[in-house]
Amino acid sequence: MAASANLAPTEQIDELIDEFSVDQDYGHYSEEDQGTWRIAMSELKSVLVSNTAVDYVHAFHATGMSPDRIPTLACVNNALNEVGWSAIVVDGFIPPDVFMALQANSILPISRPIRARSQLGYTPIPDIIHEAAGHLPMLSCPAYRVFLQRLGEIGANTHLNDTDMNLYNLQKHLAELHAEDGVDPQEILDAERAVAKAADAARDEDVSPARRVARFHWWTVEYGLIGPNHDIYGAGLLSSVAEARDFRSANHVRLTVDCCNQPFEIDHVQPRYYVADSWAHLMDEVEALAVSVAN
Repeated sequence: MAASANLAPTEQIDELIDEFSVDQDYGHYSEEDQGTWRIAMSELKSVLVSNTAVDYVHAFHATGMSPDRIPTLACVNNALNEVGWSAIVVDGFIPPDVFMALQANSILPISRPIRARSQLGYTPIPDIIHEAAGHLPMLSCPAYRVFLQRLGEIGANTHLNDTDMNLYNLQKHLAELHAEDGVDPQEILDAERAVAKAADAARDEDVSPARRVARFHWWTVEYGLIGPNHDIYGAGLLSSVAEARDFRSANHVRLTVDCCNQPFEIDHVQPRYYVADSWAHLMDEVEALAVSVAN
C-alpha cells in the first residue's frame, strides 16, 4: 500500500522518498535518448524565448541543465539547493497527493524516462523533458517557488476518494497507451470509454477537495499563463513544442478559483488556458482555493 501523503511532514517525507524515488541510472540513457533531448531543447528554445514568465535561457541554465545532455540529478540538486529546493527521480506517474506532499516540502519529482522521438512535440505521460525542462526553469523565480510550495501544502491535506482514484488510474492508463507504439486501436478505444464512464460518474458527485486541488494544479502549475502578455509559466507548455507554438491562438480565460469546476483530460492538448494577472493575483486565488477545500 502506498504511504499516506497526509502524515505530518516530518514523519512522511522520508517514507515517501523511500517508496517513490528510484536511481536515475544515468547510463541507461542511450545516445538516441541524448539526441532526443538535444532536439527537444533546441525546438523548445525556438518557441519559448520571449514567451515565458522568466528569462528562459537564464532560468534553464540556472537550474542545472544544459541543452546538450540530459541533466543529472546531482547537477539539478546542486542548483536547487541554492534556493532551498531539491529533486528526486521517480519512475513515471506518482499519485497526485504524493506529488503534492513532496511539493509542500520543496521537493520536485523528476520522471526518469524520456519520450520517444516520435512524440517530441507532445506526450501525455510524465518524462524527463516535461519534469526537468518544464518544471525546473520556473523554480528560478522566487514568487513561483512560494506559490508552488503553498499549493503543495493545500493539496497534501486533501484525501483522494474512491471516485478520484479510479478516474486518475484510468486516465493514467489511457495516457500510457497513447505513449506506446503499436498499441491495438481497440485497446485505446476501450480505455477512452472507461475514462468517459468514470468522468460521467465523477460529474454526478460533488467535486471533492482533492479533485479541486488537482484541477487548480492542472490549470496553473501545468498550463498556466501570467501577466498582461500572457506569458507561460505552466510546465506542460514549457515542455511541449506543439502546444507552446500555438498557445496564443487558443482560448485564454482570466484565472479564478472557479477553474476548479473545469475538468481536464491528460491525453491531448488543452482547449483553454487560464491567465493570472500577476503573482499576487495567483496567490490570492491559491488562498481562495484553500478556503474552498476547507469548507
